[in-house]
Amino acid sequence: SIRLIRHGESQNNQVYRDARRIHRGGTPDFDLRGWLRYVDDRRSADPGLSDIGRIQARRLARYLEPHLANQASRPVRFVVSPMRRTIETILPTLVALNDNGNNNESGTGGSDDGGAACSVMINGLYHESEGCHTREKVEPGMNAQQINASLLNPAGVTNASFEGFASGEENGWWAHANGPETRPESEVRAA
Repeated sequence: SIRLIRHGESQNNQVYRDARRIHRGGTPDFDLRGWLRYVDDRRSADPGLSDIGRIQARRLARYLEPHLANQASRPVRFVVSPMRRTIETILPTLVALNDNGNNNESGTGGSDDGGAACSVMINGLYHESEGCHTREKVEPGMNAQQINASLLNPAGVTNASFEGFASGEENGWWAHANGPETRPESEVRAA
């Protein structure tokens, strides 16, 4: 089966929510300058998950792990966006499946060859429209080594593959860009 999963709440969502509360968004006293300054100082081009997003990721793992452990072929294959929040969203599920696969003596965990329970591909073509930028400034995004070192390897994922990094795995997934992706560019990429 195929499951499409959106990322959990990002730190940027928390920034916008806090800005609205602090600067009285939606009221006659709305402080637009303060709101813009607050957001500009705190928004990230490639944010991780907020506290709420981490709770959502753990809940997703509690839901998915038993379904995938009992119903899916091995290894369970994941295709994930290179955006930090998407990787952080699926990490608790990968950890749970790998723990189940390594501790399950009934033969339902792990792959047939005794390898990992999960196969992970980070695909540089899977990201939200506009790419990775901060106020029109292009940010390269993480490269393969950074994704492995900061996110995947600490969670026990050591077999990830990387596709669609237009400037190569050694460069960030958005390193090839000249600016925010336009709507037509996004539609071509998605086709």
